[in-house]
Amino acid sequence: MSATQQIEPGIDHYLAEYARVERDLPGSEDSKRERSAELTRFSEAGFPTTREEDWKYTSLQPVEKRRFEISDEAEPVSLDDIRAFMPAALEAYRIVLIDGHFNRALSELDDLPQGVTVRSFADYLSANAGATVKAREIEEEPGSLTAMNAAFFTDGAYVETAAGAVLDKPLHVISVSSGMRDERMTQVRHRYLFGENSQATIIEHSVGLGGKAYFANLVTEAVMGRNAQLTRIRIQQEAERGYHVSSFFAQQRRDSRVFNHGFDLGGRLARIDTNARLVDHNAEIHMYGVYAPMGRQHIDNHTRIDHASEHGLSREFYRGVLGGHGRGVFNGKIIIHKDAQKTDSEQACNALLLSDKAEVDAKPELEIYADDVTAAHGSTVGQIDEDAVFYLNSRGVDEEGARAILTYSFANALVQKVGIEPIERYVEAAVLAKMPGGQSYADLA
Repeated sequence: MSATQQIEPGIDHYLAEYARVERDLPGSEDSKRERSAELTRFSEAGFPTTREEDWKYTSLQPVEKRRFEISDEAEPVSLDDIRAFMPAALEAYRIVLIDGHFNRALSELDDLPQGVTVRSFADYLSANAGATVKAREIEEEPGSLTAMNAAFFTDGAYVETAAGAVLDKPLHVISVSSGMRDERMTQVRHRYLFGENSQATIIEHSVGLGGKAYFANLVTEAVMGRNAQLTRIRIQQEAERGYHVSSFFAQQRRDSRVFNHGFDLGGRLARIDTNARLVDHNAEIHMYGVYAPMGRQHIDNHTRIDHASEHGLSREFYRGVLGGHGRGVFNGKIIIHKDAQKTDSEQACNALLLSDKAEVDAKPELEIYADDVTAAHGSTVGQIDEDAVFYLNSRGVDEEGARAILTYSFANALVQKVGIEPIERYVEAAVLAKMPGGQSYADLA
């Protein structure tokens, strides 16, 4: 850091917090040096502000003004405490993190298929002296909060599939913020390494339990080998006083496919960055997202797809449902580089406003530097069809129920893209429960 650079007020706290926990962070001396470099990157950049274009509509001042601390150990959380977040009839492996720490007793990782490794990221770092904090294969992980995560993360899920291996059941990764103590932060990092022709479905579930304010900062890295396939289902159900930031980075080789489903239902403020770089021929990325800010919730989705090679395919569809004073942001950028001929790309963001106080800011973007591509993008914002409400009223459905059913139908078109019935039922019920008048219909989903 140069003598002229100033550290922002509050950053001093995180420098001191890092000094307090550094000795206990997992990894070798080399990885500690990597962490220290990322801490410097975070301290020099500081928290993002609304002066930055990518953060124009989302202020992190409520986070910045607090002094969050790493939990030295997890609070006591039982299986009964998290059972409500486990979809009924879902057969899955499970890895549970409480306040950023792996909980072996609550996890279920027995009888994994041959060629599939699932373990605590902290265990992986401790057992491998040459392991890096950030995946070597990911070309770039921009943003000061990703640097903060790289410096501070305490644990996460490490998943590696050998060539030809298939995870026979979904892996349910549950990251729990207990919310039992005020101003705690959870820093979690997941890494998925996919060998050639391998496949897995991973459910990333962020949940909050208590009533205290907390900050959850998560990063996921996915390195896709040739013809590998990842289905990633991200469900965000933070508690009412939770602040959530997460970033996903996928690096995709030839013929690889990523299906990314995101459902943002909780938290006071949530910011989600989803990034994919298609670096080889015939790679595919499919992104589907549903976000539902109610009350005074603020949910911001930013996506970026880089088509860097030819014959790539991307599909990106988001739907927002906003009520009360809820605010939603969608900024989707697709960049088709000059060598990405024959790219086929489509993007759409649609939003439904349930209140005249709700607000959505949508900005779909296309940057095309190749001359032989198929690309389209668009955005719509509307309200519930009053004729449809009247029709349901005439069939005996009350006003609130009619609006809840129509809203549910709007969002459900993307929920059904998941293709796993217990997950679809769980998300459908969670979405309905958020709708005014929808709680009585949630059990029918």
